[in-house]
Order: sequence, then C-alpha cells, then structure tokens
Amino acid sequence: MHDSTIIMTNILFVFRRFLKSKYLRAVNLLGLSMIFACMVLSYIHVEKELSYDRFNVNADRIARLTLQYNDEPIDGRIYGFSGANILSKIAGIEQTVALTHINTGVMTYKGKPQILHDIYCASANFFQVFSYPLVIGQKNKVLQSPHSIVVSESFARRLFGDESPIGKTIHFEGRKLETTDACITGVFKDFPKNSHFHTEIILQRPDAVGYDWPYVYILLNKNVNLSVVAKKVSDLYNKDSSDKDFKTKAHLMPLTDIHLHSRVMRELEPNGNIYFVYLIIGSNILLLVIVLFNLWLNTGLIFSDNKKYYQLLRLNGASSFTVLRDETLLALLLGLLSVAFGLLIASYGTSVLHYSLSILGSGEIIMLCGGFLALIIVVSLLPVLVSLSSTLFLNTSSEIKPLGFSFSNVKYMLVAQYSIVMFVIILAVGISKQVSFIKNTQVGGNDSTILVMNEQPDQVKMRYKLLKTELDKHSEIKGVTAAMQLPGSAIRDMVGVELEGKTKEEQMPLLVVSEDFLPFFNIKPIAGRSFQSDKMTSDEQFQLFTKMTTPSKEKYSCNLSEEYVLNAKAVTLLGLGSPEKAIGKRLTINHSSLGYINHGNICGVVNSFTYTTMYEDTIPMIIIQRPLHFFLNCFMVHLDPKNTEQSLGVFNKVWSEVNPDYPAGYSFLQDEYAKVYRNEWNAEMLVRVFSILCLIIANLGLVIFMAFIIKSRTKEIGIRKVNGAKSLEIVRMLNLSFIRWIVLAFVIAIPLVYFIMQRWLQDFAHKTTLDWWIFTLAGLFVLLLSLLSVSWMTWRAATTNPVDSLKGE
Repeated sequence: MHDSTIIMTNILFVFRRFLKSKYLRAVNLLGLSMIFACMVLSYIHVEKELSYDRFNVNADRIARLTLQYNDEPIDGRIYGFSGANILSKIAGIEQTVALTHINTGVMTYKGKPQILHDIYCASANFFQVFSYPLVIGQKNKVLQSPHSIVVSESFARRLFGDESPIGKTIHFEGRKLETTDACITGVFKDFPKNSHFHTEIILQRPDAVGYDWPYVYILLNKNVNLSVVAKKVSDLYNKDSSDKDFKTKAHLMPLTDIHLHSRVMRELEPNGNIYFVYLIIGSNILLLVIVLFNLWLNTGLIFSDNKKYYQLLRLNGASSFTVLRDETLLALLLGLLSVAFGLLIASYGTSVLHYSLSILGSGEIIMLCGGFLALIIVVSLLPVLVSLSSTLFLNTSSEIKPLGFSFSNVKYMLVAQYSIVMFVIILAVGISKQVSFIKNTQVGGNDSTILVMNEQPDQVKMRYKLLKTELDKHSEIKGVTAAMQLPGSAIRDMVGVELEGKTKEEQMPLLVVSEDFLPFFNIKPIAGRSFQSDKMTSDEQFQLFTKMTTPSKEKYSCNLSEEYVLNAKAVTLLGLGSPEKAIGKRLTINHSSLGYINHGNICGVVNSFTYTTMYEDTIPMIIIQRPLHFFLNCFMVHLDPKNTEQSLGVFNKVWSEVNPDYPAGYSFLQDEYAKVYRNEWNAEMLVRVFSILCLIIANLGLVIFMAFIIKSRTKEIGIRKVNGAKSLEIVRMLNLSFIRWIVLAFVIAIPLVYFIMQRWLQDFAHKTTLDWWIFTLAGLFVLLLSLLSVSWMTWRAATTNPVDSLKGE
C-alpha cells in the first residue's frame, strides 16, 4: 500500500509540473498530436501504394510487355498479339499471358440483359501465373475449355444467390466481344484492392486470336535480367521487318512497378505515382522538423524557467539523475498524450479516407508509437543536457549569464523552420496553379454539369438519335452529343489523309463525333465554320456502310462527299499554311471502316484543344461527323446548371422510356477527370493541408518565443520609453529582430521549390508557368501573417507603463 501511495504521489507531482507551463505544453501537444496522426495516416497510405500486386506469389518474376514503335507514345496494349508460342522460345521466358480488356458488353441471363463493364478475356494459364485464389475450380483447368468463364464471389452471389454457379450458361455479346454462350467453370475471390486491375468476369481467350489489343504479361525464369530479355524481344520483332526505318522497341515493366511507375497510354485503371509517395514522405519530414523545433525550443524555455527549482534540489543533495528523471517523465507524459490524441485524430482520418487502423499489425503500431515516443524524449532532453551544469549551485556565474535561449541562439533554427514553411506554401500555390490550368485547359474541365456515359452496347447506341430527340424537347437539358470516346482518354485510332494534289498520305488520329459536338464543348472555329446537320440518317449510312464493306462480286462506288474539321496542328502537318487557306481544301481518307465515305472538304479549323490528357502533347487531329452508331460509343449530356437535380430526373425518365431494358450508367465528366488526375488532385489537397499545419505550428512557436523574448527585455523596453522612445519605434525594433530572418528563409526556399516544381511539371506536356508573383505573394503572405501573430504582443509590451516595467529594478 505504501509503494502504491508513493507511485500515485509521483504521478500527481509529474502532472502538476506538466500543467505549470500549460500554454507551452499545449503548443507542443497540438503539434505532436497532429504530426503523429499524419505519420500514421501516411504510413497506411504509403504501405498500401507500395503493396500493389505483391500478393502474387510470382510477383518478382512477372513483367508486362509493351512495344514502342519508333518514338511514338507507348500503348499498354499490343495489337494483334498471337506470339505466345514464339515468345516462349526466347531464353528466360517461361510463360506468357494475354489479357484483353472489354470496356462494355451485354450479359443476358434468363432473358434479362445487363450492361457490364471491365470484362476480361484471358489466356488459359491466367490463374497459374497470377495468384488470384479460386473458391471453386482448379487453376489449371477453369479456362481450358472454349467459351469457359470464371466469375467473382460477389458476382456469383448477386446473380445466383445461394445456388451453385458451376455449369450455368450466360449469353455475352458486345462490340469487342464475340457473341457466345459461356459456361461458368469456376469462382474466384474478389480481387484485392491493391491489384492494378479489377474485374468480376474472366472469359477464355483463345491463343490463336490475332485481331484484338491484349495486355501481355510474361512469367520469367528466376534471376533473369529484364533488359536482356527485352532486347531479345525487340530483335525478334525487328528481324522480319521490311521497313528499315521502322523500329520496334520492347519494354518490360515489373508487375510490382506498374501501379506507381507506369505511364503508358490506356492503362487498365488509373495508376498511382511514385512522386506522390515521395511528396507524402517529404511533407511528413518537413512538418516533423517544425514540430520538433518547437518542442526543443519550448522545452528549453520551460527548463530555463524552472532552473531555480532544480538549483534548490541540487543544493539539497539531489543528483543530476534526479533532474534527468523528472524531465524524462515529463517528456514521457507529453509523448503518451501526443500518441493517444494522435491515434484519435488518425482514427477519424481513416474513416474519411476509407481506411482502417486495423490494417496495421501490432508490430507496426508498436514500432510507430515506440519510435515517436523515443524521438520526443530525446529531443526534449537535448536542452536539458546542455543546461544541466547551470543547476549545480546558486549564486555562480551561470546565474548571471543570459538565458541560453536568446534570439541569437535560435535564429538559425528559426530560419530553417520558416524556410520549410515558405517551401511548402509556395509548392502548394504552384501545384494549385497547375491543377487550375488543367481544369481550364481540358475540355469541359470546369463544368460540373456534364454527364457522361462510357461505351454503350449496340442496342443502346442504335437508339441514340431517338434519345437525343426526346431529351432536346426538355428545357432542363442544355445539350446532347456523342463521340467515339470520352474526354481524357487516348486518341490513337489513325486514318490515312491525302490532300488533293499531293501523293503523300499522312497518318492522322481521328475523332468521330455526332452533330452538336463542337458547340457542346464551346469549341469555336478559328477559321471556317462548324459541321452542318447530317445529310444522311443513321439507317441510310448503315445501308451504305454495308454495301461498301461487305465482300461482293458487285462493285459499289460512293460519290458522297462530307465535311471535315481539323485542329491547328493538322493544318501544319498537311502543309496548308494558315487556317484560312485550309478552308475548302479537298481531302481523301483511307480507313477500313470509315472509308465507306472516303472524301470531303475542310469546313473548319479549330485551335488544338486538349481532348486527351495534359500528359500528352497536342496531336494533329481530324474530326469527322458521322451518325452511324458503330462509331458513337459514348454519350454526353449537358444538364441545366441552375437545377441539376431536376435535370437529372428528366434525363433518367427519358432514358428509361427510350432504353427500358438497359439501366443508365453514368458519371459526371469532372469525376472522370478526377480519376485521370487523381494524383494531382491528391497532391494539391495534401500540400494544402500540410502548408496550413506548418504555418499554424510555426506561428504558434513564434508567438511563444516572442513572448519569451519580450519578457526577457521588459526592463529594456521600460528604459527606452523613459528616455523618450515612442511605442511604434519599440514595435519596429522588436519586429525587425525576426523579419530579416524570415526574408532570409524566403531567399533560401526559392531555388529549392523552383527546382522541385520544375521536376514535377516534367510529367506534363501542357504546363503552367512559374511566374515570379507566385513566390512573392507566398512570401508576403507568410511574412504578414507572422507579423500579425507577434505584433499584438509587441504592441502591448511597447504601450505598457514604464513605471510598471521598472518596478522590479
């Protein structure tokens, strides 16, 4: 009982000592709690980002093959791949998996059709190479039979309930999907979140297929050099090439690098970015430095205030160990409270970010908490160890020396701290400027009322004209259009274009659109005009398309002419000079599908608008207006911005009347851009949050430190006032003592943040400018806010009655 009483007494004593300097402790507790919460959340996120695809047993042996033709951008797919057997003969390659992504297909079960997205056709050895566990079926058999299909657990449960799905037959059809009745042969567990692609349906892909665009993965032998194998693949493709100027270069990317490092066109899903991981780690380190600086400073100030107490203890026989023990207990209490509050904040943050603290193992939690506690104790004891000798005796020279935490002793740490604050804030402004540039440059990027529908099945596309007609009857709908693909995706379907009078044919990307496309996105011609209304109906064009593309003994010729719109880069590529000179020029196009009408005149030229992404440079492009449903895969609807909910209700009502068997699956264009630019959006939010935290914590530390400086110079201020100094002069004197160091911090931060921003902007083909005012305004903002934070204290000190200041003299 006696021992427990002593322990309780010691605990209460520590708490009383802790609360004695409650304002300084509160500043430390706030900063430490926030940085620990940030560290926990960042650790969870970074661990998740680095774990992608590592659940595969063969993760270190699987690589994705891509081919680069000359210096063109790399497509993630390989056209017409049927070389699995050929590749397997290359030394180092054990197996090859081809994976075809079907954007949209129609599944019919028991007479009920459903639109499905993200269907995959995979080689028979898919489950042997990848480690996606099967709930039912054997990995070496489930995809062996023609027209076999494997579904996910959630899909099977949703479609069949408690019935066994094995042996059930489902009908599939789609633009890129062979019409077939597929038999379910297995069920796999739902793909983990840290897989670089996800699906609920995998169909068998015959190895003999040579007309699709599969993603190709290679299982390598152990300890094989990727660059050596890649060169062998390159040599294989170039060996039989008849065009010596046409070079194919193979690239092999490790499976575990795809999520964070791959930047090819048409990724299976939006990827992460390793630079965002670096940004998270760097932001935590910078904020931690600021918090630890405040901890070091405040601990030193508290110890200086308590120096006489420790001197009395030492005078009465206490040892240095007693002083260190007391300060260690105080640091431990601060650390425990910081960890506890930090975990509470982190638990709230995980709910917002849809994470869970439970994903951290007990060992990871102990490591984070223990390491953070140790860091707090070490930093807290540094000023104690430096000043420990001053507690030895009273009335010594150490008693009359200035306190160890004068401005001159911490100015360098103050400069370092505010350099970090300036760096983070300028970085936040620069990233926000690029994000705003993206939104203003990307078509429809700033419009939150554009509804988009990804690739639709033929049954829906054939009713597009009816859908548009019915929607246009309602004032709540401001516009309807369709295109071959949605904004933000790659445009790499090429058409041969020949200018009248020239024999050289140029290969040019094309975008097929329906009427009203250019006005829909407010794309105005810089020369000529936009498209006129379609002269032929969809049915008439379909009949013409059938005649022109169906093999027949009877030859058909088409004399129909159409209109084309070029972007400015296409005008340059064709050597047309100015946009005005291009108007009326006759073009001939060569394309296996679109060639049923193979010539026309240029009716308009538009600026090179960004329809793809900001990562890709503007490309020469020809825009063709066709009403045929084969080419109008995606729909776009502009809702009334004044009444979005009512407009959405009108759209849903009209859709259900026109397409009663196919529920509308839509999203907003801004949400699609948010997927494409996920890392940029996240970086903007992250740096903004960290800049606010850095500024708050740094200013709190500055306020506390300036309060200490003013307290130590109270009598000096009183003497200056007695000798005629004005209040404003004293305020200026006190403020100038730190303004010049903040200016120095600004000078130090500028070159570093400029270098980092330039490196970050290298990923963009379209980038904002780093104007001088970005740096100047950020620096002035920090300076003014810091001045406001301390000026009220210096003003109070300057306006204090000098008699009160000199009473203690």
